[in-house]
Amino acid sequence: MQRFVLALNIGLAVTCLIAAGGIGWAYKQTSALPRIDVSASLSAPVAPGEAENILLVGVDDGSGLDSNDPVLTGRPATLNTDTIIILRVDPKNQQVAMVSLPRDLYVNLAGGGKGRINEALALGGPQRLIETIKQDFNVPINHYAMVNFAGFRSVVSAVGGVPIYFQYPSRDQWTGLFQYDPGCVTLDGEQALAFARSRHFEIQRAPNRWQEDPSSDFGRIKRQQQFIKAALRKAVSKGARNPFVLRDLLTFAQKNVTLDTAFSIQSLVDLGTQFRSFDPDALVTFTPPADGAMVGSMSVVLLQEKEAQPMFDIFRGLAPIVDPTIPTTTIPAPPTSSTVAPGGGGSSSTTTMPKPSTTTTLGDYVPQTPPGGTCL
Repeated sequence: MQRFVLALNIGLAVTCLIAAGGIGWAYKQTSALPRIDVSASLSAPVAPGEAENILLVGVDDGSGLDSNDPVLTGRPATLNTDTIIILRVDPKNQQVAMVSLPRDLYVNLAGGGKGRINEALALGGPQRLIETIKQDFNVPINHYAMVNFAGFRSVVSAVGGVPIYFQYPSRDQWTGLFQYDPGCVTLDGEQALAFARSRHFEIQRAPNRWQEDPSSDFGRIKRQQQFIKAALRKAVSKGARNPFVLRDLLTFAQKNVTLDTAFSIQSLVDLGTQFRSFDPDALVTFTPPADGAMVGSMSVVLLQEKEAQPMFDIFRGLAPIVDPTIPTTTIPAPPTSSTVAPGGGGSSSTTTMPKPSTTTTLGDYVPQTPPGGTCL
């Protein structure tokens, strides 16, 4: 969630603080953001005002946390690449689009070898991840931002929680999500984190009968994208008029956000200025068409190469960002079976994937406000 909120709203925060007379403080705080030099891997910079791509990586780092910290629920206290998003910002047309890459997407890793895309960062750092994306998808990456997942609760608290409408009692026993009362709920930091991380999301449509989302990471991506819009709406409605909230966001960013060295303060100010009136509901979200499969004993996601090209063309700058009122993506139903031999040849064992329930649509697993309703 905070990957996009911070990428866009740090710039907004700086702009508002400067407008409020806090120019010295704002520049000082933003200058203190940690930096990483990945310039050798980045694509050439674009002219001011032109569309560009920002790679947003969520680092799920549990190291150093107390063993009883709820952040550790459902995962080890190690460094993981939990979320990979390519954000395309087009100031000239006032449009923003994002594509969420499944962390288990099976790709050719830059420098040699095959593996899940999240292995690129673990094995070769940000440079290898950037180069893998450029190599496999022919998508330019102009800037890089990395956010520490452990600070998730702080940014949610800074905006006063994020409202989500649950149509049914919902839970994820792996992450600690427990929302048993349907309706509009303002999630605090811990429950927001549990919701955003949920891969085993369950709903209860009938007494004593829980149904798990069969789409796993695809469902999580859709819930994250829905949460991003809700978080942006809350940040804009509260933060844009409250300099204290903006200061909290910048203070949070100093501890949890790392930017590439070419991402200048002026670029952040310009970004905030250009999108200060951006409507969060106009954010266009994409999920790559893909199928679940097994490579040997490893569960992976295989990209549907041909079907994915029109989507990637948008991020290549070869096609305009699609009108946000037109449905652009759906959660693909898991295949009944799919096998891939290690290295791409031969066949191993066949694994049957769970089929979606005939009485429960995949959309039921993405909490959303009913038509005509509100959840603020």
